[in-house]
Amino acid sequence: MKIAIVGASCFIGKRLVQAAVDKAWEVVAVVREGSREIPYLSSLANVSVVQCNMDDYGSLGSMTGAVDCFVYLTWDGTRGEARNDYERQKYNYDCGMLAVKSVLDAGCKRVITAGSQAEYGLNGVVITEDMECRPNTPYGIWKLKFFEDAMEMCSMAGVHLKEPRFFSLYGPDDYDKTLIISMIDNMLHNRRCEMTECVQMWDYLYIDDAIAALMLLCEQDCADGAYNFGSGDTRMLKDYIEELKDILGSHSELVYGAVTYPSTGMVSIQPNIDKLKQEIGWNPDTSFRNGVLKIVQSRFDAVDCEHR
Repeated sequence: MKIAIVGASCFIGKRLVQAAVDKAWEVVAVVREGSREIPYLSSLANVSVVQCNMDDYGSLGSMTGAVDCFVYLTWDGTRGEARNDYERQKYNYDCGMLAVKSVLDAGCKRVITAGSQAEYGLNGVVITEDMECRPNTPYGIWKLKFFEDAMEMCSMAGVHLKEPRFFSLYGPDDYDKTLIISMIDNMLHNRRCEMTECVQMWDYLYIDDAIAALMLLCEQDCADGAYNFGSGDTRMLKDYIEELKDILGSHSELVYGAVTYPSTGMVSIQPNIDKLKQEIGWNPDTSFRNGVLKIVQSRFDAVDCEHR
């Protein structure tokens, strides 16, 4: 199987590349020009690296050639205030559509686009893939439009499209400003932890479980459309924080309400993952406790390597 992964240097992309390598797939890893991950990716068996900036995504098909599966993970401005930058988010949409058209023209057989819970908007209920999407940020608006328009383009070409809608992934080497990674760092040093009220519902999915499901979407015959990516362990965010403190044996003071919710409102996520389970026979393997312990172990391993 030949797979092209755009955004191969990101948190999800690097692990997807490795999972594909482990199955002896032929991998085209697409990264931005000058990416620091190029030496690592180039060292992997059956991996060819393509350097291509978003401005040139209209030529991606000629760079990757015909592939069995095209996985599009690239999106600029996914965090903080960048989500509210309308022009930046529209630019992402434009580049994404050029990329999809280009690989379809080159003979791509299946497309996987990375979606987000932001496409649903603010919800206080269990979220299913067939519910109406009401995104309330430019990020969510353009993510949803990209999915819908790419789906139409693929349908017209007779090509299948699946969209994993990621809710809240976590794991080693994640962005250090995420709640889990920053709280682990604070709690390991017994620092004061300031947060929102943390009364929103939440669902954390460990990165390895997400990659396992993503691999199945790449190769199995299953329904087209969106797939909610969650663990099914949905509870109040405060419960996750309290368990995290217990796992780490921390003496940190937890200060709820010290941080205000964003102007766009409190996000509460309760994904229904029945479609993912039923269509590809997937179930998550990693408990929150074990996921946290794997993150901590990876940090200790990294420190150990630095001192060898």
